[in-house]
Amino acid sequence: MQASGAFIAGVLRRRLLILGLCLGLLVLGYISFTKLPIEPYPNISPLNVQVITQWPGRGTNEVERQITVPVETALANLPSLKTFRSVSLFGLSVVTLQFEDGTNSFVARQNVQLQLDSANLPEGVQSELSPDADALGEVLRYRVHSASDDDVMLLKSLQDWDIYRQLKTVPGIADINGFGGPTKQYQVLPDIRKLQSYNISLTQLVDALSSANANAGGGNLRAGEQQYVVRGIGLIKTLQDVRNIVITVRNGLPIRVGDVAEVAFGHAPRLGVVQYNQDPDAVEGIVLMRRGGNASEMLERVHNKVDAINRGGILPQGITLEAFYDRQELLDLTMGTVHHTLLFGMVLVLAVLFVFLGSLRAALAVALVIPLALSVSFAGMVLAIPANLISLGAIDFGLIVDAAVIVIENIMRRMENGTSNLRQTIVAAAAEVQRPMIFSTMIIIMRTRLYSSWAG
Repeated sequence: MQASGAFIAGVLRRRLLILGLCLGLLVLGYISFTKLPIEPYPNISPLNVQVITQWPGRGTNEVERQITVPVETALANLPSLKTFRSVSLFGLSVVTLQFEDGTNSFVARQNVQLQLDSANLPEGVQSELSPDADALGEVLRYRVHSASDDDVMLLKSLQDWDIYRQLKTVPGIADINGFGGPTKQYQVLPDIRKLQSYNISLTQLVDALSSANANAGGGNLRAGEQQYVVRGIGLIKTLQDVRNIVITVRNGLPIRVGDVAEVAFGHAPRLGVVQYNQDPDAVEGIVLMRRGGNASEMLERVHNKVDAINRGGILPQGITLEAFYDRQELLDLTMGTVHHTLLFGMVLVLAVLFVFLGSLRAALAVALVIPLALSVSFAGMVLAIPANLISLGAIDFGLIVDAAVIVIENIMRRMENGTSNLRQTIVAAAAEVQRPMIFSTMIIIMRTRLYSSWAG
């Protein structure tokens, strides 16, 4: 009792120091709160890595035997692998690997990539990993809007080649998935009768198209004291370039692709369509956040990049990006709810304390414990726990002020009995309840810790 009383008396003598420490704790709590990763709800999804393999034109049984089974065999002994499942479809194999909790995402993906190289797959078939995102990684959806009703194929090309490259440079983005719109193609439609009349096979036509679309280096050419770099330019740029490709030469006359086939713009076979309000054929993009990222910070960078794309000369005149789903709106709503709950809880606690203690001074003394306790919580949460409705909404103000209420009530009881020295009364009252108060608080902490360690 004497040791605890001496400690409390020392605290009262150093009021300025204690006040400075409290202010420092409040500053630390505020800084920690501003650095907290913010999310609308906790992410409880496990670490999954998908191995996606396409083999166009092959049946389900063939894909299962020659793609899915070899991939599963190669990845069966991965470290920290919990379970895996697979789906084999027409021309597509998807193997989903689930790892144990606490496994590092980068290490898991690296191990998958290393073991995947040992899989015996058919020639020309290559597997790829899904983006490093989780189930809650979708943070932004936008559509490519044209004020002048441009061709949807143009909007799709802009999404695949220009918008994708610009947004991919934003830190924290795992991938951008594009949907809707036809994919532009340079199509060569052979005329069978002309091929027969020129005695040219489809194989010759395909080989000519494959070998013609390339540049070639020719070394250097010396001319006196100068040196010229020689190279052959053969990359296809226009439809006319495709028509002028030479298939073969007969009697000194070249037979070109345009002589035996029609060359025109077309699009790949479509597997789906995106409809937005009254627009029956729209082009949209989905921004995926990297696993474990800070959604609020990443979205701020994405918004700045989208504004730069819309303002700059990246897209043609009249074409802009319009977001129709933004995670930031949900984050703002979540934080507004949390702020309202915390403020309302503090006011309610203050009112209840004033009613039961009958002293505004005592109620304010107890209520001041709340921001100090929250500052300690924020300083701990910044290390591993993000801010969401569950982590912040689970704050129990009753537990926070419980110890302070016990001390204040005992001080008020002694003051009502009459005292000549307020400081001695505070020291004696606090020392009297210090031991049971510490033990009760430790019991609550141990009970909460035990509940949080239970699985399921």
